[in-house]
Amino acid sequence: MIRQSRVAPFIMLNESLSLFDLSGSPMAINGMKVLTRASEDGGIMLTKSGAFYRKFVTWAAEDFRWPDYEAERLYVVNKVLNEPDFMPLAIMHELMIGARLLRHYKGKALPTKAGKAMIDDHGALEAELFDALFLALDHGAYERFPIEYDDADIGHFLRVVQNRLDDWVPMAELAGWCLPLDLITSYRFSPASDACYYLLSRLIRPLLWLGMIEQQSEDDRRARIEDRRYRKTALFGRLLSFKTIRDGGWTIH
Repeated sequence: MIRQSRVAPFIMLNESLSLFDLSGSPMAINGMKVLTRASEDGGIMLTKSGAFYRKFVTWAAEDFRWPDYEAERLYVVNKVLNEPDFMPLAIMHELMIGARLLRHYKGKALPTKAGKAMIDDHGALEAELFDALFLALDHGAYERFPIEYDDADIGHFLRVVQNRLDDWVPMAELAGWCLPLDLITSYRFSPASDACYYLLSRLIRPLLWLGMIEQQSEDDRRARIEDRRYRKTALFGRLLSFKTIRDGGWTIH
């Protein structure tokens, strides 16, 4: 089933993708594990602050094998793991609450009716998390470097990825395609660096987590942000399409 995204009316999402199609999406694969555990275990225990209990966080860190957030990396800076120490899980928790797939009740995170209906439907979950994540980012959530651009347009960003990221592209070049660097007069580091940090939070990290782009190599992750290289994966075109007006009618491509 192809449905309209809540992010923008011209963005269309394919909810019919299989587990095989989504094998490269940490969000879809691990999000389904959270829903399944919440359903099978009668809920996930919560701390008084409403975070997942430490035992579940430890299990998730070791089981998810989330790129850049593997358990061995997390334990380098944390003796024990609480939910905020495992950022992808903390963000996923918020997204599932916001999307009404989970609810908090009597000290547990329980699957809602919609959450239960989504179990084993990886395509629907991927599409839902795509919407939830980009809508949250549009309201300034999860910003490590809160930089604003008046002309920022997620639809434009995604079209750039669709049209230009068939092969490896440096982050600085991508930033120049997405944002008007020559018009940036107020910045922290440089126009290009600020644009790269902005896109890291608003575009790159979400698409990496959704399995829609990939980074070139392990060494590349340690490079300057401007020099990191990305390309889209096959999942990008399988999940996302654009609806445009052509010859007086709507066309999806």
